This record gives sequence, structure tokens and C-alpha cells, in this order.
Amino acid sequence: MSKDDIKVIPLGGVCEIGKNMLLYEYDERILIVDCGVMFPDEELPGVDLIIPDFSYLRENRERIAGLVLTHGHEDHVGAMAYFLREFPEVSIYGGKLTLGIMGGRLREHPIDPKSLNTHEVSPGQTVEIGPFSVEFIRVGHSIPDACGLAITTELGTIVQSGDFKFDQTPVDGRRPQFDRFAHHGEQGVLALLSDTTNAGRAGMAGSELTVRPGLERIFADAPGRIFVATFASNIHRVQQVLDIAALYGRRVAFTGRSMLTISKIAEELGYLKPPQPILDIEQIDDFADHELCIVMTGSQGEPMAALSKVARNQNRFIELRDNDSVIFSSTPIPGNEGAVFKVINALSLSGAHVYRTPHHNVHVSGHGNQEDLKLLLNLCRPKWPVPYHGEARHAVSYADLCEEVGYKREEIPFLQVGDVLSISPDNCEIIGQVQAGSVLVDGLTIGDVGHSVLRDRRHLADDGVVVVTVIFDKQTGVILDGPDLTQRGFLHQPNNEDFMARATQRVEEKLNDLRRAPLADEQGISRLIRETLADFVWSNVRRKPMILPVVLEV
Repeated sequence: MSKDDIKVIPLGGVCEIGKNMLLYEYDERILIVDCGVMFPDEELPGVDLIIPDFSYLRENRERIAGLVLTHGHEDHVGAMAYFLREFPEVSIYGGKLTLGIMGGRLREHPIDPKSLNTHEVSPGQTVEIGPFSVEFIRVGHSIPDACGLAITTELGTIVQSGDFKFDQTPVDGRRPQFDRFAHHGEQGVLALLSDTTNAGRAGMAGSELTVRPGLERIFADAPGRIFVATFASNIHRVQQVLDIAALYGRRVAFTGRSMLTISKIAEELGYLKPPQPILDIEQIDDFADHELCIVMTGSQGEPMAALSKVARNQNRFIELRDNDSVIFSSTPIPGNEGAVFKVINALSLSGAHVYRTPHHNVHVSGHGNQEDLKLLLNLCRPKWPVPYHGEARHAVSYADLCEEVGYKREEIPFLQVGDVLSISPDNCEIIGQVQAGSVLVDGLTIGDVGHSVLRDRRHLADDGVVVVTVIFDKQTGVILDGPDLTQRGFLHQPNNEDFMARATQRVEEKLNDLRRAPLADEQGISRLIRETLADFVWSNVRRKPMILPVVLEV
């Protein structure tokens, strides 16, 4: 590998939301930016997480210079535990809160954060990582410590925006570092890899402070308890809720595992400053309803999150009441809409008052809208704009914006996971691919769930299963007992007994032929059962359950 170009290789984060991981290659060294997870949809039953495929890094581990984290959201740091199992020696660079959140996640696996080679970096600071000079540039986002990056080599500078918006009135007063983006624009930027999540939304993204009036109105009018569901990592939102609750004489309790974990880390590191002591959730019965505010996880409709359990009346500390108010201080991540509305419907049926955007001003996005994206383009003035962090539709919308500010469509590369993008002062083109994709995590197993397993799970979920048990003599090939049929998820109980009796009779008739013609083998018996029962079920009910013959040898 020469010094003639910088290669950019996304292992995730393009043509998808989540699983962000980007590699920069220069002078035989690799710089990794972020290592996140993506959460499964209904097409991946039983899967817990999706992480990037590390195959290319395994093949080139001796060339890894270091890993940089832009901020502490799960889609950027959530896969670090899986990465560090294989690459514990890699140096990690990130902000104080980012490293704190990563450390909290690592303890769950368990990995001791103190055993790692971590380096705390502040916005505005530059670190040397192999042949890469990496400047951390503060941006606005829905979590403190969020940074963009200016990655400089002898060949030039590439700016990666990170997840960003230009919030000019941030809650903590720490404004985006416009001047650093402008500085690099003056010096010359080879490429800008930009967040495209909100490329289809007009105007500028709203400031976090604009949420406060909407929240205050609800706190002023709510007759009973107030529940606020938001991302645990949205520390500025949580801080505003704490301040407003104190203003209106309400005590606050947290519930939900990630809310408890991240709020504790943020408070210890000085990012979260409760104006009054936080209640333990077990203490809420000691206060009147109008004196309580409960901040919780579950804004995305996650079935095991605190709010979902409350909606299903399965939370051991909270039972909904008619005067309760529930605030969804978030918007659904693409793909989560159905789960969110399911929770909202359950809350509404329980008599709770539900407040959510866009009907109420209770949320702003952490990602920049069109004018934010165009402003960054004009500050950096890159030779090559590259859409990143978004689905294909977001990349196309971003390309439209680039055309508006003077770029040609053919100058804008559209990346997919695993593409190798070669960037130089004279050229920007996709020149190949590396092994990349998604690795599925199911419980303690990593990568063991493949297409065949998922196909079987979907089959079971859609059509159920029928198990047929027979016993046969291995020596003589004679069937001694059976068939015994059982089913799950196939027929409703009132229809079950008669149909299963007829199905058993049909299989038994076929097996009787084998009884009269011994020397049957296990495979032959299984095949006969499967074919006979499949034909019978289809001809009677037009269904295709999974059929599992169990042939016991004696």
C-alpha cells in the first residue's frame, strides 16, 4: 500500500441506520472510527444484536494503529465488547463520557476497562495515531462529548462529521466548534464524510433548549404522575427534566437498566447535575402523585424496557392510573414505529395522557437538517463530499443538497458496506471490496445464527411445528410403536384433537406398510412421515407447518 491515496472502508453505517464502523487506511496502517451495534427487526427472530464483521481486521490486525470513538451512543460504541474480546491490545481514544459509557457496557460482559489502553481526549485536542493526526471537533448532538473528526495525513485532510447538528444554544453552553471546521476548509479538505440522517428535512435542526417550554407546559398542567421516556444517553434532555421537575415541586426517580447505569456514570463524571437527590423507584409510594416524575427507558417500544412493562401492567413498582401523563421525548427510529404505537395504544387504553412529537413540542432531533448539512459543506468546502451514516434514501437526499451548493452528481460516491473508497487530491472512486457484513449475536453465541437458522425460526413463527415420534427396532427394521403426534403453534385447541387424530391415522396407515415390509431405515421412516403428513396437512387446511420426525432406535 502506497502513500498515493487514503482508503476509506465502511464496515457498517452506510445503507443502514446503526452498526457504525469506518476504517481509514494510509501508509500500511489502519485507523478505526467507532464500533457500534444495530438492533434487529422482525425479520431476525431471536437475534439480540447485530455487529460488524471483523474479518478484514483479523486479517490485518498488525496494521491497526488505533480506534477512535466519536460519541457514546450504542450505534457507535455498542460493539466494543465484542471487538475487544479479539483485539484487547488496540489503543482507544474518546471523550470522558464516551469512555465512561463504554466502560459501563464492558463491565456487563465482563471486561475490566482498567485493563485497556484508553486515552481520554477533549474537544479541540489533536492526537497522533500512527500516520494519522486526528483532531476532535465539538459538535452538537443528543449526547455530550459528541465530536467530529479532522483526520490528517501527509496526503491531506478528511473530515468526518460524526452524528451532528449545529445547536447554537446548547444546554451546557458548549457550542460547536465552527471555527475548526472553517480552519480546515481554508487549509483544504480532501473529503467530507457527513451524517445524512435528516438530509430530507428542511431548515435547521432545533436547539435542545426549544424543548423546555413544551415540557414545562405539561409539568404545569399534569394532575398526576409524569412519566418521561427518552434515551438514557440524552443527558441534556434528562438534565432539563430534572430542572423542570424541581421547579414544579416534583421528585424524580429513574427506572430501566440503561437509564440507571448511564445516569450514574454521567453524574459521577459531572455531566448530570440533579438539583435534588434522585429517588429510588421503591420510594415512589411515599409521595403523592402530583409530587412525582419518573424518567425511564422504552421510548422506542422495546418490549423489555421499563415503559413497555408499565404499559402491559408488568412493572412491579408502577401501575398506571387515570391521571398519569406519559411523555415520549423522542421520535421512533426507522423500523420501530409499530412497536412504539403499540405501547402508545396500550397506555391510552389504560387512561394515561400521552404526549409525543409532532403533536407536542417534547423532542428535537440530534441530527442536522438540510441547512446544517449545507453549512458544514460550505465551512469545509471538501473536494469530495461523501454521504455516510444513513440509509440509501438519505444518501440520495444528501447528494441533492450537494448539487444545490455546486457539486456535480458524478463527484459523489455512494458507498455500501465493505466498499473500498480510494481518495486522493485527483480522484475519488470505489476500487474494490473487502469481506464485510453483519454478524448476529444471539445470547452468548456470536455469528452462529445463519440464514438456515433464521429460515427455520421464521417457519416456526409463521406455521408452527408438528412432531411425530415412532420407535423402531434397529436390528430388524420393524416399527414397534407410534406414531405419536404433538403440535405447537399450528392449530387452535378446539380444532386440535379431531384433526390430529385423523393425521395420526393417516401416518399410521403409511407406517403399516413398513411393518409388513421390514428392514426400514431411520432416513426412510423420517422421509415417509414428512411426505405423508405434509400432503395430508396441505390438502386439509392449506398450511405448511414444520414437520419433525423423531425416530427412536431400540
